[in-house]
Amino acid sequence: MRITCIGHSGFAIESSDGSATLIFDYYTDHAGVIESILERAQRVYVFVSHSHRDHLCHDIFDWHGHYPIARYVIANECRRKLKRAIDLDNLPVTFLHHDEDWNDERIAVHAFNSTDVGVSYLVDMDGKRLYHAGDYTCWVMEGDNETAARKARGDFNVILKAIARHAPEIDVVMMPVVPNMGGDFTYGARELLKAVRCSLFIPMHMWGRDREATKFELYRNPGYGRCAHIAEGTSIEIS
Repeated sequence: MRITCIGHSGFAIESSDGSATLIFDYYTDHAGVIESILERAQRVYVFVSHSHRDHLCHDIFDWHGHYPIARYVIANECRRKLKRAIDLDNLPVTFLHHDEDWNDERIAVHAFNSTDVGVSYLVDMDGKRLYHAGDYTCWVMEGDNETAARKARGDFNVILKAIARHAPEIDVVMMPVVPNMGGDFTYGARELLKAVRCSLFIPMHMWGRDREATKFELYRNPGYGRCAHIAEGTSIEIS
C-alpha cells in the first residue's frame, strides 16, 4: 500500500494491487503528483471531510469522466454549498452524516463526528484500517480562557471515546498537528495515541510548520507503532 502526501491534509492511498485508490481532502498539489496518481488508478474514491476551502476543492469534480471515479464520499455539511456551485445529478456522490456508513464490494466507510465542521473518516480496505481526521483535533488555542479550553477538551474526548470503541486498533492515522494553535498543540495527537493502538501516525494540516509538528517525542506513545512525516509530493510504502 502506497501513501502519498499531496499537500496540507490531502493524501492518496493506493492499494497494493493498484485496484483501488483513496483520495482525501484534495486542496493543493504544488508537487504535481495528482495527475500520475489518477492516471494509474483503476478505481478512485474521493473523500471530502468538510467545506473549508483547504479541504474542499471543486477541481475534484472535473476528474469525473476523465478518471475511473467510483464514488465521491462527502460530508453532508457540504451538500448545500455544493448544490449552489456544482451539478451533482450525474455524479456518483454519497453524502454522509457522522455515525453513518457506506460500503461497496471494495471498501467500507464509517463517518465520525468532528470538533470542527463536517466529519472524519474510518476506511477499511485490503485488511487495513485507515483514519483521516479531517479537522478533528482538540482546538484549544493559546490564550483561550479555561471555560473555552475545558469545552474544547470535552468535545474532543466525547468523539475520541466513540472512535476508540469502534476502532481500538487502527493501522494508519492521519490527523492535524497544528503548531500555530500555540500552547499545548500536541494534546489531540497525544490523547488519540493513548486511546487507540495505532501502527502508523502521520501528522497533517501543519501550515508549513512541519519541523515543529514532527517533534514526535512530544506526543508519540512508546510501543505503539511509529510516527512518520510524509513531505509534500512524497510517498511511503506500508505492508
